[in-house]
Amino acid sequence: MTATLPADLRDVFARCSVAELVTLDELGRPVARSVSPSYREGGPCIAVRDGDGVGDPHVALLFAGDGPTVLVQGTAYEHGTLHVRPERVYAWDGDGPDVEPRLFDAHLEEVRSGHNEEPEVGHAAPTGGHGLWDHRLDELDCALLACVGPDGFPFAARLEVHPDPRGGVLRLPRVPLGMPVDAGPACLHATDAGHAEGRGPRVHGDLLGGPDGWRVVPHAVLDA
Repeated sequence: MTATLPADLRDVFARCSVAELVTLDELGRPVARSVSPSYREGGPCIAVRDGDGVGDPHVALLFAGDGPTVLVQGTAYEHGTLHVRPERVYAWDGDGPDVEPRLFDAHLEEVRSGHNEEPEVGHAAPTGGHGLWDHRLDELDCALLACVGPDGFPFAARLEVHPDPRGGVLRLPRVPLGMPVDAGPACLHATDAGHAEGRGPRVHGDLLGGPDGWRVVPHAVLDA
């Protein structure tokens, strides 16, 4: 029940008219898109009016605006519309990547900050291969990064992006604390605030690490 969450997080659910929904496709790859959430105070779920159906019930909803940035990892089911039942809730009380999140578990009680201790279940491996560069990536400066956590739930956060056309990659100089980054499939979704020409593209590719930090190797660039 969301009623046990702090009031500031419930306020985020109530006032946000747009959120980012992350689902998993048939190959276990994350797919991010903007949706319209609906929340009833103290209700057990968050409704997503334009979420469509999902094949895998493991989903995530990212709320970012005034106040804390809140990520809900939950299980989805259809009951007239898509409903997301929270299993874990992360809340960042600042914009910097060094801010450690508050973490609430399946009972929506606060647990040890920023650390998810669910058992690892594994996720899809990187596809591999060279990146496919697209001119729409040249002006990208920030975006939502969606990946798959070690417990099988998608995870998402907004972060800074540095395009590297020569290297054919999108570099991620600072990953937020609490984000379980690991080599595997990823999705970058540029929202209005993250692209110089308005709503930017959605990028599907591989999230890879290295001595120079994390990067996304784009394999497909689609209109958001």
